[in-house]
Amino acid sequence: MANVLSVLKEAMDDDIRNQVAIFEVVTVKNIMETEGLKVAEKAAGMVNSVGRLLGAKNRLVKDLRPRSIDEQIDDKIEECAHDSRGMLDAELRGLLVERLELEDEASDERIAKELVKRAAEYMEIDEVLTSAEMTDAVLQQYKNQQEKKTGWPALAMLGVWQQMTGTSKVDGEVYCQLISMAGSVYGRNFAPEDDDLPDWIMGREADTRQEIEESDASYLAREEELKEARFAREVAERNLREARRSEEAARAELEMHRKHIEEIQVWLDNYDNMRVSQEIELGVLQGQLVSAASDAKRSARTINKLKRAIVQQRKKLASLHAERESNLATLGNAPQREMELRKLIEQAEAESASALEACHEAEDEYEFARAARDEERRRRIENISRSMEEWFEQEYGGKAYELYEVILNQLAMTNNEHRIGVFKAIKQVLDADTPKDLGNKVSDESLRLPIKGTGMFLVYEADEVGKIKFVRFTDGDSLSELQREKEEKQRLEHDEGQMIEEMA
Repeated sequence: MANVLSVLKEAMDDDIRNQVAIFEVVTVKNIMETEGLKVAEKAAGMVNSVGRLLGAKNRLVKDLRPRSIDEQIDDKIEECAHDSRGMLDAELRGLLVERLELEDEASDERIAKELVKRAAEYMEIDEVLTSAEMTDAVLQQYKNQQEKKTGWPALAMLGVWQQMTGTSKVDGEVYCQLISMAGSVYGRNFAPEDDDLPDWIMGREADTRQEIEESDASYLAREEELKEARFAREVAERNLREARRSEEAARAELEMHRKHIEEIQVWLDNYDNMRVSQEIELGVLQGQLVSAASDAKRSARTINKLKRAIVQQRKKLASLHAERESNLATLGNAPQREMELRKLIEQAEAESASALEACHEAEDEYEFARAARDEERRRRIENISRSMEEWFEQEYGGKAYELYEVILNQLAMTNNEHRIGVFKAIKQVLDADTPKDLGNKVSDESLRLPIKGTGMFLVYEADEVGKIKFVRFTDGDSLSELQREKEEKQRLEHDEGQMIEEMA
């Protein structure tokens, strides 16, 4: 993938020489020193003017005559006029590494990525973009702002302001003009364009486009059929659960009915004993009342109390009799009620059987729909995998790569517009000289690259020898889960290693 540094290799020697001069001369410190000398020059002129008015024949203060930033740039250009292209490239790279505060051995991708990141911060671009897309965004915004620029002298006030606030306006301007020059040399967007992708993904020809549309429509239809079958299965399962609950409730009611009949039978068996006991108690109370009435010493209060007890005892006997009649009636109706409950159970069993059959049919339809969807997905995976292999072999025959099954499934399941975004991200990784420096780290192994316009990220792995493994694409919220998976995998591998060592 083209980046600012790789494009600069195609620039003219004079362009590189000019950039070396700019990066060496245009610094906050140098701008402030130059502006300070200008102020001092004006002060010296005023002192000499006063001296002449007072009759001084010679200048009281020597003229400083500071050289402007543009003049200093011209001086630097002339100084390295005879440097070879290799020397110029090395000097510009060293100036970039120093200003960006990177290690000397940083790769071109790492330097270009940091350069564009600093320029984007200066241009206040905060979108989630790949380095190439961010380069294009910087170029466009910088171009739009060029009409407001007045050259390097305008950076003087920026230099003073930066010194007071600690921001990087001067550096940002220098970074942007270098990116602008690289853009002019490259003459096109840095991010992959539609023309960079193969016909089988873009559908430029009418028949190819129709094939893509039909394939997407067919898969969406299979997904919709599966969705409907899944819903029908859920409804059938819910009906089956309700039918089985009704059947269980009817059986439980029959069991309760039988227990109740058994309890009634036991009660009736004990009825005579309970009646005799209550009658004896009533007779005792009546005897006590007769005794109290004949005893003149007994009070009226005692007699009334015995009368109330006799009334209560008679009510108990009446209640016992009424309960006996009710139980006898229940016992008489028991066969009919049991028959009703048995019919209710039979009805519930029939409904359960019907619901179970419907559930099996819905399950069969769901499995059929899922098989059809899976077959459609498998066919799409095969087509995508075969087409990708042909594209990789044609464009990247020397690259070592691996496509995980997860990302192939995802590509088969998404629409073509989304796939185009994924393939543009894949192309950026494959085009990079050092893929591991292109994306942002998710874990020790995994990197992520934004997929423009989707809110998703391409997750891949790149080792030191340049082998690339495309893992999946995922949203930002899932990245932490991916990192946890990696950490858990590493922990298990570590534990297994320790176990092997202990066993040895």
